[in-house]
Amino acid sequence: MKYVIDACNLMFMHSPLEDALDRDGFPAARALLVRMLTRFAYSENLDEVVAVFDGSEKAAHHPRRQREASGRVILIYADPRTDADNFIIELVEDAQRPGEITVVSNDKFIVRHAQRAGGHVLSCGGFLRKMKRSAEHAADPLDGEDPQKYNGLSQREVEEWAKIFGIDLTKE
Repeated sequence: MKYVIDACNLMFMHSPLEDALDRDGFPAARALLVRMLTRFAYSENLDEVVAVFDGSEKAAHHPRRQREASGRVILIYADPRTDADNFIIELVEDAQRPGEITVVSNDKFIVRHAQRAGGHVLSCGGFLRKMKRSAEHAADPLDGEDPQKYNGLSQREVEEWAKIFGIDLTKE
């Protein structure tokens, strides 16, 4: 599954991102978003998460596509003559397998077109909840099971490990 994020839409739906934007500016908010998406990509074992931003005439000389977090997070800045909404729609419409793409946005225009093209859609709130559950799951590798269940080794396991490490248990 590939996630395509309507980045500005998500930023204004998540108060920590919006606060970072207001307090420290766009670069700080973008860095926080990249950290969040990186954790999500790693915890969900995703190859990549794509965040699409509107482009600007002032940034026309900047690269339109940046890889972050060892390539797991891709930042795309739409051409200034178009916008992120149309770029996201074209990305889904032009995909060989649009059913493997989940678009994250609350924008009804994007949602309608992404669904029509065969993509999946998740609201920004739904995505934030999914990221939170994913982070909690990653922080709890036992997925809520009682850790006492895993204390100690059985006699068979002790013997197997002793054999692997060449330890003779009969000498003790």
